[in-house]
This record gives sequence, structure tokens and C-alpha cells, in this order.
Amino acid sequence: MKFKKILKAGLIAIITIFILMNIVIIIQAHSLSHFDEDAVPIMPDYKPTFFESIKIGLCGLDLPKPHTKGYPVHAYDSLCIVQEEGKKLDAWLLHTDSLKRGLVIAFHGYMDEKSSMLDRADVFLDMGYDVLLVNLMGAGNSYGDQTTMGYLEAENVKAAHEYAITELKEENIILTGFSMGAAAIMKAQHDYDLLVKAVILEAPYATFKGTVGMRIDKMNMPRFPVAQLFTFWFGAINGFDAFGNNPEEYAVKIYVPALLMCGGKDQYIPEAETESIFNNIADKYKKMKIFPESHHQSYLIRYPKEWRTTVSSFLDSLEKMNVFSDERVGAPLRRN
Repeated sequence: MKFKKILKAGLIAIITIFILMNIVIIIQAHSLSHFDEDAVPIMPDYKPTFFESIKIGLCGLDLPKPHTKGYPVHAYDSLCIVQEEGKKLDAWLLHTDSLKRGLVIAFHGYMDEKSSMLDRADVFLDMGYDVLLVNLMGAGNSYGDQTTMGYLEAENVKAAHEYAITELKEENIILTGFSMGAAAIMKAQHDYDLLVKAVILEAPYATFKGTVGMRIDKMNMPRFPVAQLFTFWFGAINGFDAFGNNPEEYAVKIYVPALLMCGGKDQYIPEAETESIFNNIADKYKKMKIFPESHHQSYLIRYPKEWRTTVSSFLDSLEKMNVFSDERVGAPLRRN
């Protein structure tokens, strides 16, 4: 009888802990996928106090809605891209002073907004490309307060691409994105096979569960079962299967030239993940570049000349091939 009581008490304790763990993770998953307009902006050097850490752990982080931190120094137009009724994306169209070669559409990372891509935009403008900087859902004046690490943002990529074709009458389109923006591009290419000249991808994660696990490791928490539970609830709260949100799998349907870049000291994206994505990219013309001393950041910070040379060389090489030929890569018939 005593053993049964101990066993029963143990089971009750385990079930209680499991339920409480799920409640905390549900709160975290919601807070990390929904922005709060009234939240105080988080400074780069912010370190929570002990009591603040406890509050964040139990109640979640008040995620401030990303707002514009800077403005272009080049001529630009403010645009509104209508994705569908009630869903509008706010964007800038920057104009090159050189002989125009095409249009680059750029997408920012998680917890960021379009001005974070201005450093890349300046380089593309010098190369002769107009640049369309888009605020993904939840950022700036774009619709909603939700962010899904690239899954639902793929619809934003599709909308921006359609706008470039129908409204801007562009034919030579390059898609580029950092982190979440890169993941969104990859999902959009996987789902819609957008008619673009190439994609330039910076620091995409390989799997959603994996990138969650990397962040959990940084907090010195057990990856199992926290990563699995967080992945499940993040998807459930936001209406999709987060276990299936895996750019390394999206890569198998990327039938356009691709330049993939990563940082050798990226604390969230190991080189092995980047190599896995690279190996899966379907197109035969693909390049990978590692910036050995870079963290999860713009590679222009540490490698401005090398980044420019890498991107310029990749784009120049596209001029020598018919990248829209299905026979070149053996891709299925295009749907666009």
C-alpha cells in the first residue's frame, strides 16, 4: 500500500510538472510569435535582471513590434502591396542611378524590419538594380502582429513578387533575404516556383525544431522535450505544422540559381545546416559562401568587400546563361 501511494504521488507529480511545463511553453510560443505595440524596444545590450528573467520565463517576453530604425539615403517611393483583402504590406522602392539591370526584392529577419536590409540595398543599387524592401507581416506598417519564422511569410514573398510583375512590370527579379526572410523565400519557391532570375539566401535555418533547439541550448535548458513541445505549440497557436517548417526540405524544389551564405561563428545556424541546405538545392547552378568570423548578422559588417565581390560575381555570371530555361535544370513546367 505504501509503494502504491508513493507511485501514485510520483505519477501525479510528473503529470503536474508536464502540465505546468506545457502552460509555460504555450505562453512562450504565443509571446514569441506575436508583437506587442506597447512593449518597450529591446536594446542590443539588454540583460534582464534575475527577477526579470523569472518573469520572462513564466509570462513570456513582451515582443516589441519592429518599427523603422533608419531611412534610405537614395531616392525611393513608399509603396503599399495588397496581398489580399485586409492584408497590406508596407514597402520602399529604391531607384538605382546606374543603367538598370533588374529588381532585387529583399526580406528582413525575425524581430526586424525593412531598414535592416538597407546596407545590402546600397550595394545592389551600385550594381544597377532597383531594390524593393518589404516589411513582412507584423513589422512596421504591414498587417497584423504575428510572426511565424518564415512559414506564413512565404505568402508575403509571393505577394511582393506578383506586385513586381504586375505593377512594376519587372522581368529580371532577384529575391534575397536574411534568416527568417531567407526561409520565407525558400518556402515560397517550394510552394509556388516563382519566376525569378535567382535567389540570394543569408543564414536560413535548416529545420524549425533545430533552430529552436539551438536557442534552448544557449539558455542552458534541456533540448528534450522543450524543443519538441515548443515546436508543437508554436505551430498549433499559429495554425500550421511547425515540425514541417524545414527550409532544408524546401530546397529540393528550388529550380533557380542560388547563392547561399552563412557565418562561420553563427550562434544559431551551424555550418553543417547550411551545407545540408546547399546539398538539397535542386538547381545545378548554386554557390555557397562562408564568412568565417561572422555571427548571426549582416556579413557586410565584417566583410564588406568580400560580400560585394561574392554577390557581384554571382549576379554577373547569370548574364551568361538562360536561367529561365526549364531544360537547363530539368525542372517541371513553370506555373507562373
